[in-house]
Formats: sequence, C-alpha cells, structure tokens
Amino acid sequence: MNKTFIAGLLGCSLLVGCASMGDFNTVNSAQVGVPQQAFQATVTAVRQVTQETSSSARNMGTLIGAGVGLGGGQLLGKGKGRTAASVGMAAAGALAGRYLVDSMGSTKCQQITVSVDGTEAVYTFVQPIYKQIGEISVGTHGTYYHGTGAHFVPDGMAL
Repeated sequence: MNKTFIAGLLGCSLLVGCASMGDFNTVNSAQVGVPQQAFQATVTAVRQVTQETSSSARNMGTLIGAGVGLGGGQLLGKGKGRTAASVGMAAAGALAGRYLVDSMGSTKCQQITVSVDGTEAVYTFVQPIYKQIGEISVGTHGTYYHGTGAHFVPDGMAL
C-alpha cells in the first residue's frame, strides 16, 4: 500500500465523525419535502440529553481505522515481522477509529416540552443545541414546528 492511500484512509476516518446537527443550515434527508405545522408555544420543561453516535458510523470508523492500521503495518518489518506488525497495527487502528468517531460523533441536545398557546396541546421532542439559538430555557416563548425534524425557535430569532 502506498503512503497516499493510507493518508486518504486516515482523512476519511476523520470525516466520518464530523457530522453535526447543531446548525439550522443543515437538515437530514428525512426532513426534505415533509410539511410541518407551526404553533406559537411556551417551553414548560427542558432536560439536557446527548444524541449517541450511530452504530453505522462506529462501524465505519472501526473499519477505516483497521484499514489504515493494516496499511501502516505493511510498511513495517519483513516476513513474519511484517505480518505481526500488520495485525497489531490493524487492531490498534480499529480501536483508534472507533474512539475517534465516538468522541466526535455525539451531539449535545435538549429534550424540550412545549405548551401550545390557547390549547391544551403539549409536545415533547429532542433538538440539538443550535449554534444560532444556544440553550433553550423554561418560560421561553416562540414557534414550535411540529412534524419530522420538530424544533423550537424562540421569538426574535432570525434564522
């Protein structure tokens, strides 16, 4: 394996864990083309939660890390020493890739409960702590968008 290929694999492993939901300018594919209802609402409860890294991202990080380690091991030693180096480096790379994705892939979120103005309707949903908004607190008034990708935007926020 050449050094350019190994560097490319390492770069890919770094990108796997970099996805973040913490920006209103980014949506997931499940949100595209899905209508949402908008309601004026007040936040009645907030709880801090963390969205875990997906198992597919973990597996991809492990696989890419193992590939990078295997490639690095091929550059070391000769004969049986090369085989041992490759196996050891692949195992270390797999662990490092999984750790890297786990450490970069979780998203800080809030579980928010809102009460819709003028009704008895109450909704609870989880949204990331968006860069443009920051943390939401109890008593905040704004617009609750109900549907796939439900979220709350405080009054006065221009997004």
